[in-house]
Amino acid sequence: MRNKLLAALLGLTLGTSAYAVSVSLLKGNNFRDDLGYRKDKTTMTIENFAMWELGSVFFYYDITEPTTDDGSSLNSKRTDAFSNQFFGGISTAISFSKVSGQKVGYGFIKDVSLRLELENGSGNGQNNFQNYFYGLQYDLAIPGFDFFTLNTVLRDNPNDAGVGVQIGGFWQMTWDYGRWNRYKFTGFFATSPWDGDQNSDKHPFFAKNGRYLTSQPQLLYDLGYGLWGKQNRLEVGFEYAYFLNRFQLKDKDEKCLQYMMKITY
Repeated sequence: MRNKLLAALLGLTLGTSAYAVSVSLLKGNNFRDDLGYRKDKTTMTIENFAMWELGSVFFYYDITEPTTDDGSSLNSKRTDAFSNQFFGGISTAISFSKVSGQKVGYGFIKDVSLRLELENGSGNGQNNFQNYFYGLQYDLAIPGFDFFTLNTVLRDNPNDAGVGVQIGGFWQMTWDYGRWNRYKFTGFFATSPWDGDQNSDKHPFFAKNGRYLTSQPQLLYDLGYGLWGKQNRLEVGFEYAYFLNRFQLKDKDEKCLQYMMKITY
């Protein structure tokens, strides 16, 4: 089932028409140094958003320390540790409105879609993981936002006996005051009240061990628009990375402001 899901997602990616690809570089110096990397961390993010006949496909990949060699293991006590960690995923949203030919929504809910996602990652060749998500996505009409979507999905971790529930969202808001004054506020969040084997004695229902919240809002300035008159090509700004129970590890919270540059093709 999971292999078929991956094949279907890759097939949808190959069959897309309109798309946008971006590469971002982020730099922060206030990360935890007990999660496999230094406090000073560089990340390269590759993203691809594409539309297809019945919905959309989104692919992303984070590469930590993309220009350095892996200098230590996660269990090392070296203070100069860094780790070439990888994290990413691919998801598709299949619109019920486009499939049925009739609007599926009510009030400020513009559309409802089936959401399927595969997520994986690794650090130093250790703690590799895969997660699978199945659920619904809701496109919302909220004044002032370019787009705002929510999703409610089951989170299936093959290493746990049970499944978790995750609530997530994506948003974007743009302010355009002329060629040299265009700004964008965008980002995402994902949270869960519990995760994994919630019925065991070790991790009871709503146990703090499984709770997590991830949010990475970005404030960007459209520098390329001022320089070349082309929007959304070169943006600079900040990202605030907030993690409650990072990697779902109890009491491993992380908060860091990062500088960033984003190039979109």
